[in-house]
Amino acid sequence: MPTTSHRSAELPTRLRLQDCVSRSKTFASLQRISSATRLRFVLFGLLVVVLSGCAPKRLRVDFTGFEKAYAETSNREVLLNLARLENRDPTYFFKIGQITSSYKMQASLTGTASYALQSSNVNLGAATGGGTPLANYENDPIFTFIPVNDETNAQLLLKPVPPETFYFLYEQGWRVDQLLRLMVDRIELTRFTNKDGVQHCAVQTIRNAPPTVYLKSDGTPDLDYLRDPVTLSSYVTFLRINAVVYWLQKHGYLLLRGQNRFVPYSVDIGSGVEEDKAPSAQEIVSASQKNAVWEHDVKNKKWLLGEKVFTPMFSLYPLHSEGTTLVPDGQQIEDEILNDPDMKELKQGAALQDVLESLTVGFSIEGNTRQEDLCNSTSEKSGVSAHLVMRSLIGLMAAAAQEQVPYEMLLHSNPTVPPSTYFSQAKREEAAKNPARFIDAVPSVERIPLLRLRGVVQDIDFPPVVELKYRGKDYRIADEKSGVGTDNQYWNRDMFRLIDQLTSQVTVDISKFPLTEILQ
Repeated sequence: MPTTSHRSAELPTRLRLQDCVSRSKTFASLQRISSATRLRFVLFGLLVVVLSGCAPKRLRVDFTGFEKAYAETSNREVLLNLARLENRDPTYFFKIGQITSSYKMQASLTGTASYALQSSNVNLGAATGGGTPLANYENDPIFTFIPVNDETNAQLLLKPVPPETFYFLYEQGWRVDQLLRLMVDRIELTRFTNKDGVQHCAVQTIRNAPPTVYLKSDGTPDLDYLRDPVTLSSYVTFLRINAVVYWLQKHGYLLLRGQNRFVPYSVDIGSGVEEDKAPSAQEIVSASQKNAVWEHDVKNKKWLLGEKVFTPMFSLYPLHSEGTTLVPDGQQIEDEILNDPDMKELKQGAALQDVLESLTVGFSIEGNTRQEDLCNSTSEKSGVSAHLVMRSLIGLMAAAAQEQVPYEMLLHSNPTVPPSTYFSQAKREEAAKNPARFIDAVPSVERIPLLRLRGVVQDIDFPPVVELKYRGKDYRIADEKSGVGTDNQYWNRDMFRLIDQLTSQVTVDISKFPLTEILQ
């Protein structure tokens, strides 16, 4: 019995010891699992933190890269088309319709862990391990290129640039002479005189185009064509007018305002509807649906069908008052211009008085016009008025691409400028007595070609805007150091930037801009 009693007493003790050891192993195992799990969670958390920081940075890098690539591509397309036009090759336009970029992220975690169990000492569970987070970004951009060859875009390229575009560019702060030399095809100068109660009208066209350079059979330029008297005198007159208008802008005398002008569809005397047969409500609605309007011509007692045209108008700021009316002081402005050393070229054969007089009436900017429209007006006029006729996008790009060669030849040969038919007979006879040469007739601010595509030797201290090779010739947009310190220091870059803006703006309906609707 005592023995039995001893064994029965030892068994629970042994079981309790085994249970304690078993529980210790289980506890150690739980410790090991917990340590490994914590290690994995720590590594995974680090991976998430790292990847969350990489995504925005990667997006910024890719966005900047796309933007830079788009800008460089756009600049190259403009310069390439200018090079094509200089070589009389067809132009081609593309636009990027859409850029779609999708990101794929692949992440993984690799790691190792080792455990040690020592039951003979206090350390029942220990865990050691390491992990390596792996991540990979994949970007798969898709670019959509759309050729500009449909009917709508063809019309945008071929029709005159809207006068509203000129207005908004001027309001942005562009130099007026740069806008005029690039965007204006010609000036229609209209002279009104009244003799014996009869109104007389004469229209003089001043074209913005240098003489064409023709080559002889030996490949040398024919300077006789370069000295074409009609073209040369007209072009020089245009440059002189540009210099005057830029001087007025620079000194704060030039004002550009916008107005809506009614233009009838027909200027024939017999056109229109009799006054007592006013258009019906249905006719008014029908005309409105076609962007047309009826207007009452009080003088001829007619109802005329036409359209409202937004017309920018240059004029002089009023400088003094006559009674209750503020008027410009043309004589004061003329004296200031002629006393300016940079405008000394205007003293010979200048048409300064006529320019200032026409600005008093107003320089209107037209998309297009006909000479008969300028004289057949419903109101009495007198004096001189001017209408600036716009170029098309292709027209202004061709002018920019092809002006450099004849202009630089004019500077090099410095031909005598014949008296312009713009002047009266007396002025032509006076100018013929002391003929001026090209350099002496053109103010220095306009003594630069519209755009230099080739031959820019010394660039200002930063890289060219864009450069490429076409038909074995090097084309680049940069500025020469010789212009540093003058008004024309960044002429080339600014002119190229202006062309680049126009290639974008002509595809936008300017009439839908808020400012235009307010003016309307």
